Amino acid sequence: MCRRRYGMELKVRSGGHDYEGLSYTSDVPFVVVDMANIRSVDVDVEDGSAWVQVGATLGEVYYNIAEKSRTYGFPAGTCPTVGVGGHFSGGGYGALVRKFGLAADNIIDARLVNAQGEILDKESMGKDLFWAIRGGGGGSFGIVLSWKIKLVPVPQTVTVFRVNRNIEQGATALVHK
Repeated sequence: MCRRRYGMELKVRSGGHDYEGLSYTSDVPFVVVDMANIRSVDVDVEDGSAWVQVGATLGEVYYNIAEKSRTYGFPAGTCPTVGVGGHFSGGGYGALVRKFGLAADNIIDARLVNAQGEILDKESMGKDLFWAIRGGGGGSFGIVLSWKIKLVPVPQTVTVFRVNRNIEQGATALVHK
């Protein structure tokens, strides 16, 4: 109410970093709502889901999932210091995208505070708003407090390798194959 009365812009900052600096720049006076301390991750292995508060980082999400299960993961980004608030509301591209889709594709519920101060979940916000907060920029439609994510099955052992070849060693031919 006060923000609206004085024409101030509202900026929401979650728990990670902000490459573009959008949380701290504006052409008009603004207020920052810092969500960095709202960061719990509650994993439910039996249900195959987790409630993740908006201030958590991807590293905290991955760590909490790994503490509870050796066969569940979540398809999101590779940088552990990225905050889930911006990452999920921006779609959430990551290494598992080809098999499991974006992070946003694996969000099954959310809690959001709207401009009237009501706390909404997926059912009460409706399908259009639920769609919009998962890729359209969550801060435009209210303040997301937490996300319920669907965990995805991963092998207990994952092998990663890298092939280093330069031009003289046939790198171009390898790429063509």
